[in-house]
Amino acid sequence: MVDARPDVPESEPPTRFAPEPLRRKSEPASPLRSAVAYLARTFGPGEVGLGEVRSGAPGSPRLRGVALLSGTLASLVMIVRLFVPQTVGMAEQGAGQQLLCSLGVRNLRPWGYTDFTNFIHPSWVPHQYFGEACGFTGSGEPVYSSQLLLLWLGKWLTPVLGWGPGLDTRAVGIVCCVVFGALVAGFVAALPGRRPFRVLIAALVTLLTADGVFADFFVSPYSEPAAILGTLALAVALLRYWNSGRPRWASVLMVVFAAAFTVSAMPQMVSWLPAVALALLWLPSDARRRASSARRRWQAFVMPAAAVVVIAGVAVAFLAVEPKRATEVNLYHTVFASILPDSPDPVADLKWLGLDRSFVTAVGSTMDSINSAVHNPHYPQFGEQINPGKIATFFATHPERLIGLGERGISALLTPELSDAGSYMADSGQGPGVKERRVPVVLGLYTAMKAAPVALLGLHLLTLLLGLAVAARRKSGIGRLAVVMVLGCWAQFWVVLILEGQPEIHRQMIVAGFMSALCVPLLVALVSILASKSTQPQSQPHVL
Repeated sequence: MVDARPDVPESEPPTRFAPEPLRRKSEPASPLRSAVAYLARTFGPGEVGLGEVRSGAPGSPRLRGVALLSGTLASLVMIVRLFVPQTVGMAEQGAGQQLLCSLGVRNLRPWGYTDFTNFIHPSWVPHQYFGEACGFTGSGEPVYSSQLLLLWLGKWLTPVLGWGPGLDTRAVGIVCCVVFGALVAGFVAALPGRRPFRVLIAALVTLLTADGVFADFFVSPYSEPAAILGTLALAVALLRYWNSGRPRWASVLMVVFAAAFTVSAMPQMVSWLPAVALALLWLPSDARRRASSARRRWQAFVMPAAAVVVIAGVAVAFLAVEPKRATEVNLYHTVFASILPDSPDPVADLKWLGLDRSFVTAVGSTMDSINSAVHNPHYPQFGEQINPGKIATFFATHPERLIGLGERGISALLTPELSDAGSYMADSGQGPGVKERRVPVVLGLYTAMKAAPVALLGLHLLTLLLGLAVAARRKSGIGRLAVVMVLGCWAQFWVVLILEGQPEIHRQMIVAGFMSALCVPLLVALVSILASKSTQPQSQPHVL
């Protein structure tokens, strides 16, 4: 007797995606349609599925070779982009000293603020610090970040490259470029589809990251490189996690390490935690169906849940060691530079916050301003009454304030270039404070969006909806990645606005801007999958 094979496969067969017919046989082929058909055949996703991909299984030698070549080229592109014909980077504005002093180095630069922010000064020489000279400004508390790992590698590489003792941020830039290339190689290996499709998406990621808005931070003492590279590492780890079909120790550990590195890059990166938890627990439905035995049910839930607990523990520990002075500064900026300046009744807001009405004279100030609230005899009241929970409660009970706050945040995100930090070295022949624009792809896109800021929200929503559509069809993890990236970006955006204030909002929005830019290659991938025709392999009959 011939019967259909029961629908209980161990792993769902990959789905073939072929370009939709662009014309009927009776219609003449226009040059445009022929070009589109050629691009679809060449760069279309091909066969996409969970687990192995027939056009290049993750472990196949040919795919490994393509991934290795792509990563090598990405590293070389970034190195050439940063160092040819002359070095470019991001000028230090004071925050880098707080982090690098823990490595026992100091920056060789002019003393005047305007003088040392006009150019990059990459050389940091050995130095011994005493007292509060090292650490967060004003308190001397140590500053921690996963960026220290990249800085330590750069310090080891500096004398090897002949830049003397100490640390040179140019060496850190080379380390970042090599790490970026390794992540691109992992991205190509983890993406679904044919090799040209994978290379195309990876090339778009490389092009966006090469914009000076992001790449210049590689040659700097800031923590942004760890946040940017950590975001890419998390994307690669999640794709491999979903591609495995069900939780495995190796793939779960990759996500844990990538997430721990990312959330410990900067305090605002802890906002990734809810999105990572969703990603770990969002398993393909066929994987849940296959978890029939107790052991597999344990793997399908306990392992991801345990990973979430570990990542949350890392995030809590990182926030616990954040300098208390940094928290105070951020809360000050939120109250006096975000809430009160746009308030219709600042005195009423001060009363709601539990602060004396005399603080109204400090509206619009920073802690270093002449009219700063720190000079108010009631200032100890600020430390007693204000905390992150109270700020969150304020915005929850005053939701109308979020509209104006969101508008200012979008404006800052679409203005990512730090105009007060130069890009060139002092001996480059460039003028003070000159910004380099060798690859202004993201800068140009965001500048165009400023004419209609709603386009940014449209980009996010379109990526989210198409990601949900691809995820619902269970064709690959790229749909889930798109959803997680958008939700992580939104969390990052609002955490910065609500808890870190306005004075340095442009630099604080850099990572959210990077995550927004990643929506472009994700959209290309999603549209390619959804615009292609899916042909499921027919089940083979078997004899009982």
